Amino acid sequence: MVYHLEMDITTLFNMSYGLYIIGAKDGERNAGCVVNTVTQSTANPVTLTVCINKDNYTNACVKKTKEFAVSILSEKTKETTFGIFGFHSSRDRDKFAEVPCGLTPSGLPYINEGVTGYLQCKVIDAIDNFTHTVFIAEVVEAENLYKEPPMTYAYYHKVIKGKTPPKASSFAGEPEKPAAKASTYTCSVCGYEYPGSKEEFEGLPDDYVCPICGVPKNKFSIK
Repeated sequence: MVYHLEMDITTLFNMSYGLYIIGAKDGERNAGCVVNTVTQSTANPVTLTVCINKDNYTNACVKKTKEFAVSILSEKTKETTFGIFGFHSSRDRDKFAEVPCGLTPSGLPYINEGVTGYLQCKVIDAIDNFTHTVFIAEVVEAENLYKEPPMTYAYYHKVIKGKTPPKASSFAGEPEKPAAKASTYTCSVCGYEYPGSKEEFEGLPDDYVCPICGVPKNKFSIK
């Protein structure tokens, strides 16, 4: 497919999404990533469609085991959780070891803090979709954990000021924003803007890390 040169990609920013963490296993190893496309497809049986980037280690784990868990994120989800699961790879670290988590009845990892609940799913089909795989899965277990408003993509952007990871299915570039003020230090990985002045940032200790993605102070720069 060739996009029309005049097509306004920013129109897609008006579509609504939730935010979720997919948990999977590779033997005894846990894997997980943030996704924003989890949709109920049918009611009887209860099935979902879930879209995961092919480059994600979690994608390979789901294809291999044919099962995964969905942690339904809430507005109480910590900023650091998005950094851990959205801007790092499970190939390099056990993300679930860094957050409070639990296991579904079949042993799949899920987040048990800052969520509304979890779903345990069994894959029944997988469809190749360019850069992503669309998994069709049956929900075999579900549990409500906390009564909190679910996290929406709009809330993530407008309140948490989060940046879309390039591997997200909805990534179409970021909407243009005014250039950052000369006194604002910005994380080169996740886009977090330090809220204090240039002088305050430079006075931070050398072991300061980004509160979103955890990269060191030297990864910040003035745009």
